[in-house]
Amino acid sequence: MVGNATTTENLAIAENGDQAIAEREVYFVSGLGADWRVFQRLQLEGYRPVHILWQRPQRRETIEHYAQRLLKQVTTENPIFVGLSFGGLMAIEMAKLCNPAQVIVISSATTGAQIPAYFKVFRWLPVQLVVPFKQLLWAVHWLLNWLFGLSDRDDCSLFKQVLVDTDPFFLKWAINRVVGWRNQVVPEHLVHIHGGSDRVFPFGHRSADVVVPSGGHLMVLNRAEELSQLLMHTLATSPVES
Repeated sequence: MVGNATTTENLAIAENGDQAIAEREVYFVSGLGADWRVFQRLQLEGYRPVHILWQRPQRRETIEHYAQRLLKQVTTENPIFVGLSFGGLMAIEMAKLCNPAQVIVISSATTGAQIPAYFKVFRWLPVQLVVPFKQLLWAVHWLLNWLFGLSDRDDCSLFKQVLVDTDPFFLKWAINRVVGWRNQVVPEHLVHIHGGSDRVFPFGHRSADVVVPSGGHLMVLNRAEELSQLLMHTLATSPVES
């Protein structure tokens, strides 16, 4: 299921073929160093995925200002956000600027207090240099696979390609924003889904609303069927009418 940020309405034909029903849009925000491909195995019947596209950040741009720019891709009233990892932080920042029906964060944090201290180490990595950065990815991809909870060959290959396609300038900017995130405001109607074996945000399961046993950081990719069911259940309980 591949979506794009667009105002074109997508209609789904009802099973009896006599009635056209507009699918509800769900705005997906991918993780740090990732894009829409990490969500491609999710199946959400009755919903149309719209993938928020990363924009090149301005130098020293705040996460709040960046969220305002991303929000221009949202064309529906009372949107539903699903954010993965760093995308969860961005979904929360976007939600603070509008009136969302629901915010679902996966493998992420909801407040600044939940950001692991080790993120400060990555703040000084020279990822702004494209060639050295990509060479580094090829050298340590096996470690990243372990960190993100991937073992299947196809999953590892996809993740590796997504990382290689990432803009190093964006990655460094995003890491700095994670390190400096001081959020204390949790939006209404927020649901936090976290894996019990997440190594990137290792303590997130302690405060999550839904814990997936043995789930890793990229469980949306390697446990997509289970996550699809969890998302469908969560979306069905949205307290705000579309």
